[in-house]
Amino acid sequence: MENRWDISKELGSGPFPENIVCPVDGAEMVLVPKGPFTMGITEQELRRIFMMDQREIPIFVTETPARTVDLEAYYIDRYPVTNYQYGKFVEHTGHREPALWNEPLWSQPMQPVVFVGWNDARAYARWAGKSLPTEPQWEKAGRGTDSRWWTWGHEFLPGRCNSGEYDLGRTSEIGLFHEGMSPYGCYDMCGNVWEMCEGQWQGNLLPMRGGCFLGSATFVRVTCRWTPEDPINGAHWLGFRCVKEIPT
Repeated sequence: MENRWDISKELGSGPFPENIVCPVDGAEMVLVPKGPFTMGITEQELRRIFMMDQREIPIFVTETPARTVDLEAYYIDRYPVTNYQYGKFVEHTGHREPALWNEPLWSQPMQPVVFVGWNDARAYARWAGKSLPTEPQWEKAGRGTDSRWWTWGHEFLPGRCNSGEYDLGRTSEIGLFHEGMSPYGCYDMCGNVWEMCEGQWQGNLLPMRGGCFLGSATFVRVTCRWTPEDPINGAHWLGFRCVKEIPT
């Protein structure tokens, strides 16, 4: 079931509001303004990341080269989609429940929904009148325009995200890491759950972004890319958030 949310009626003819709320899933969304940003990393940055990890991790090479990408304005969910929101989707559409749906460690209302794949996430997005972000949309929302490695800046600071250094060992509720917000006000774009994007990685694989609660500092950078072993059913560390494009 697709919900045709006509955002143009809400925006009118004036400046775009910085925040809106999706009328279907109740998600707060933040504006990412039109304009260019630097996507990816330079060869010099790649060498610095290898030094930081004291090893060469081949997947990091796919973040190069750094290049300028110009995007139209769009809105993106401030938080990952939660179990509460996904439950409303399941209730309204009859869509399949994720694995671990009734496991208390993973199924609290304000935890990100996990064990969903791309087809599940796309179905949710269609129901809510939105879409999954492209990699450029996701990355700009996470890093802004100053080429930062993490949502808060250029230096890793433990305690600003749910990464391996935080040592929780599972997903955390959304919205806890206020000092880890992105330049546009998004939460949990470093750590907590990897997030599904549209695009291609390493040929025809689907890309995910942002790292998760298991990942170390270099794996929760906003330019880090990877793909899961099971893109159909997901994993206990894979979630998503949605975007709403603004008609031009």
